[in-house]
Amino acid sequence: MAERIYRFGIVGAGLIAPTHCRAIRSLPNAELTACCDLNRSKAEKLAAEQGIPSVYTDYHELLARPDIDVVEVVTWSGLHAEIGCAAAAAGKHVLCTKPIDIRLERIDALIAACRAAGVKLGATHQFRSYPAYLRLKQAIEEGRLGRLLMGCGVVKWWRSQEYYDSAAWRGTWELDGGGALMNQAIHYVDLLTWLMGPPESLRGYVDTFSHAIEVEDCASAAICWKSGALGSFLGATCTYKGLPARIEIHGERGNVVVEGEEIALWDVDGEPLETGSAGRGSVHGPGGSGEAGVRAHAAQIGDFLAAIDEDREPAINGEEARRAVELIVGIYRSARSGESVRFS
Repeated sequence: MAERIYRFGIVGAGLIAPTHCRAIRSLPNAELTACCDLNRSKAEKLAAEQGIPSVYTDYHELLARPDIDVVEVVTWSGLHAEIGCAAAAAGKHVLCTKPIDIRLERIDALIAACRAAGVKLGATHQFRSYPAYLRLKQAIEEGRLGRLLMGCGVVKWWRSQEYYDSAAWRGTWELDGGGALMNQAIHYVDLLTWLMGPPESLRGYVDTFSHAIEVEDCASAAICWKSGALGSFLGATCTYKGLPARIEIHGERGNVVVEGEEIALWDVDGEPLETGSAGRGSVHGPGGSGEAGVRAHAAQIGDFLAAIDEDREPAINGEEARRAVELIVGIYRSARSGESVRFS
């Protein structure tokens, strides 16, 4: 029997859209059918570059097409759940870029809408598909690091004021949902929760040091994980020149540090010591738009389509994608209240 071909509609034609399109095009069972953006010229440019037959400026018109099976949402963060719920109501499977949305209640509504409509819901957090993080996840699951003691994330990047001024939604609570944490560092918040498990409690701090924006450009949190391990997270877009992001995991039998997309330290009992050179990671952000990023996105989109075929949950379903947002929202709550936040 011939493999089913899934036809995609892309909603959003911004910076990350070409990477998603290239990833879809690389899959043998996927086709790009339509794209949509409020700015028609942007949608037309994406369509011309990616060979997309149809262009829309109203996503409701795209959703009305019976030949579209999957809607991929790559718009402003604050619109993800709204568009996803409409897509579910139209009988389309829903795949969102990060964050799945910026409000927990909207994420819950999206999960419920997809479940009620009988469609699959997934999200792309492409760094989970990079070899360094897959290797670390496997080592943790196999117990090779022993009991985990600490798990920390450090994202010290730089964004110019021009970056925030380039689009009205950037740096706003309403549509960006936050600043350095929700827009940029969420990649590594997701990785940390994936590796360490859910948080028990945290104490967070945020501030805005270097930009004329309403959200934070610097944040920190002390975290207690449910496993009993401790940890921390630092996220910034105000770091002079920017530095590569890092994930550091420490167990009773090993230390592993991943910088950017490469192993910087692998010191695990009974295994060869590995040390990488400093500065391998990007000082601006995750390398999501190169060939490695396309492959990582394709792996997750491919898993999503396999989940439809096999009638199972995608590896990153709605509940899984919610975890990073929950931790970030917890940091904001703690910073505003001046008190620790506990998670259920």
